[in-house]
Amino acid sequence: MGRVMTYSPKVFIPLTSLCRDRCGYCTFAKAPHRVPEPYLSLEQVVEVARQGAEAGCHEALFTMGEYPEDRYPQARQWLDDQGYADTIDYLVHAAQAVIDHTGLLPHANAGALSREDLAKLRTVSPSQGMMIESLNPDLAAHRGAPDKDPERRIATLNWAGELAIPFTTGILVGIGESREDRVIALQAIAQSHEKYGHVQEVIVQNFVPKADTEMRHWPACSTEDLVETLRIAREILPAGIHLQAPPNLTADIAVTSRIRNR
Repeated sequence: MGRVMTYSPKVFIPLTSLCRDRCGYCTFAKAPHRVPEPYLSLEQVVEVARQGAEAGCHEALFTMGEYPEDRYPQARQWLDDQGYADTIDYLVHAAQAVIDHTGLLPHANAGALSREDLAKLRTVSPSQGMMIESLNPDLAAHRGAPDKDPERRIATLNWAGELAIPFTTGILVGIGESREDRVIALQAIAQSHEKYGHVQEVIVQNFVPKADTEMRHWPACSTEDLVETLRIAREILPAGIHLQAPPNLTADIAVTSRIRNR
């Protein structure tokens, strides 16, 4: 492996933290009573992007919950009041506003989407992303999350390939899946890329328990499992795919060194 590390300065824009899923480890999703408004306004979106541009960012990474209007009447009402059909419709307008006012390149991380929604976003978002996480259908961590259905995730990944969308994906290690599950997920990503050539980057993310979540007492992903999974990923994935291990989730500095040297 090479020793060159790359990065792209980006500003995060949390369009909405409402989500119809209930993942056992999530700290991003919130209930309506815990947020000032269901969505950021277009003015807020542009202001966050402008601050990012002034700080030297090149990308605007849109993060959000998946289809919150299907779970929360507050989200549905907000979209209706603003004249948007759904969250993706609003995301398309928000991404266009960022382009028009700041010149930053939007990257949409909107979850398991239909082919039609991916195509809509393709007009305003040069790249998109969605974590596969795991293809094990029986994980307790995903029992309240319809959008984590393995078939839906793989379908989204493949549709993105059919539409020639540069894509970021990845797996989450340590949420109850087996070593074989990790291999299966990585092989599915590799097969999709070999067919369509669209996967730019794969993230191998280690699970870290967080307070106020169902999995707060779950053991963190071990250093050994993380490093082994990175090794396996590099062996399975085509060489042209960049591999990322989020350093901010790794408390042990030695892990980063071990990862770099593999």
